[in-house]
Amino acid sequence: MDISIVLEWENAILSELDRTSQLLVQIFKQTSTRNESFELLVLHNENQVSGVFIKDFIDRCVSENSLEVNLPIHIVDVQEAHYFQLKNQGVKLAKGEKIIFFDSDIVPEENWMEVILEVHSKFPKSIISGYSYIDFSDWIGKAFSLSWFFPLPPEDSKLEKVELVFSNNYIAPRKVLLENPYPEMKEGVTRGADVILWERLIKKGVELYKHSGARASHPAPNGLNHFFKRALAEGRDDYQRLYEPEFAVNHPFSRFTKIYLFRSRKALKSPFVNGKRVNLKSYEIPIAAGTMVFYYQLYFFGGLTAKLFPSLAKSSWRI
Repeated sequence: MDISIVLEWENAILSELDRTSQLLVQIFKQTSTRNESFELLVLHNENQVSGVFIKDFIDRCVSENSLEVNLPIHIVDVQEAHYFQLKNQGVKLAKGEKIIFFDSDIVPEENWMEVILEVHSKFPKSIISGYSYIDFSDWIGKAFSLSWFFPLPPEDSKLEKVELVFSNNYIAPRKVLLENPYPEMKEGVTRGADVILWERLIKKGVELYKHSGARASHPAPNGLNHFFKRALAEGRDDYQRLYEPEFAVNHPFSRFTKIYLFRSRKALKSPFVNGKRVNLKSYEIPIAAGTMVFYYQLYFFGGLTAKLFPSLAKSSWRI
């Protein structure tokens, strides 16, 4: 087996399943034109979503889109597991020499695999990521595209060496990931393990690359509940990460406050400076700025809660 595609099914629960359907279409279409052998591993938590539902969903997607499927599909229940744990288990079960990770809410563009595999052939021992940006087809997407932690939509197609990639669309040697799984985070923290992993890999001499020609869109938070939870969890996790050895500082809350202020300023400035990049209309500028300033107020509250009431923060905002 050449390549194992590992797909977690947790993000599909939070986003609209239409995006997951679009992802599956691209996986089946792009693998059908390649000479490599592939398998698809779908990792899920039965307490969140049933394997029967996932199988029926995939079958329906294939039928409705008249897709050619030439790779084995394995749907695996990893009980009590969440995002990074699902990915780690996928690496253990994979038969391919190389692993492609997709999140279940990411939608790669049609040439994604061609670009990524071409780069990987030149740097086979490295982590090669595509370029993920926020889908800006509606106003909330425009707001998050301008001011969230994702980069703006790319304007060119180039390869660059980086120190950070997103875990939602990349390829890596299975051996590297087996020896260096996503680390376990502090109790209650749900995001940030990848930032720590990249730091550790770079120290071991593993190079990270990102190609802006291999593009993949990511959704903004879906609905008010997701909006609130994501902001609070993001603040909690960013604050807690400052206690990890790789990012430890003398005054964690002071550092966290500086991050909050930087992002709030960006939320105010970016709609005016970069609005044209996402087709932001003039009347949408104050809406986009106000939305993201409010988001980062929630973000700050999440970090403050983690400082003052750590037990409460740990048990809340599972996302």
